[in-house]
Amino acid sequence: MPQPTNLSTTDGVDLSFRQLLGSWRLMAAVAPKPSALSAPGFECIFAGVPVPFFNVALITDPRVSSAALTAHGRQACDFAADKDVPWLFIVTHETLDAGVDPAAALDGCGLAPAMRLTGMVASHLTPAARAAEGLQLVIPQDDALCAAAIDINSAAYAMDLAAAKPLMGPSFWADHYLAVGLAAGVPVCSAAVLMVEGFRYVVLVATLPDQQRRGFAEAAMRHALQAAVDVHGETPTVLHATEAGRPLYERMGYATISRHTVFMEKRFLGH
Repeated sequence: MPQPTNLSTTDGVDLSFRQLLGSWRLMAAVAPKPSALSAPGFECIFAGVPVPFFNVALITDPRVSSAALTAHGRQACDFAADKDVPWLFIVTHETLDAGVDPAAALDGCGLAPAMRLTGMVASHLTPAARAAEGLQLVIPQDDALCAAAIDINSAAYAMDLAAAKPLMGPSFWADHYLAVGLAAGVPVCSAAVLMVEGFRYVVLVATLPDQQRRGFAEAAMRHALQAAVDVHGETPTVLHATEAGRPLYERMGYATISRHTVFMEKRFLGH
């Protein structure tokens, strides 16, 4: 497995925090009714749209006890109570005191585990192992292809993301980099790069379910990353991988810098 260079564990976790917060601030900045809460060791950033990935609470304290985790969970739930949108509460395992069980600490707050994420960084990518045959890669310049990227992610992750379309049209991508792949003229994959503190932060990596395992998402991701390089140079790239995506990113040269469990309110998970 690749290892990060010149990054201590503390530095890696801090980089992970900064990239998460920076990316959510970018997305919230274009929302019609964003809201935020900043407290010592704790941040909430809500775009206010009914898509969980656009509303987040994140603990940034480097040392978190079970009692502190419960207190932050209650604080986040109080902040979210009048927003009526699904949201994410992100716990970073490297910051937890020994023996802390985050699921147990947050259960009484009405929060339950929803998914795992792995923070990863790469200075340089390994060469692509194969070409994505039959794929045309484009940088969208119109509403239709920007919307198609959202639809692709909706299908890939089985989640309705349509409410994000007004936020992520061509004007949003003027300073960032969205790539869409077309097969036989039909949009089938996407990937995007947000410029966060000079780093290339990767988001929206997805392929339509019936087009997967053909190297399409990787090709779109490399295309978006290169578009950013063409403007900003070869800056490091950061992402937060799902368990399904992590092996691909490791093969591309990304190394782990942080481990997270994402919680959601039980009412939004159907518990």
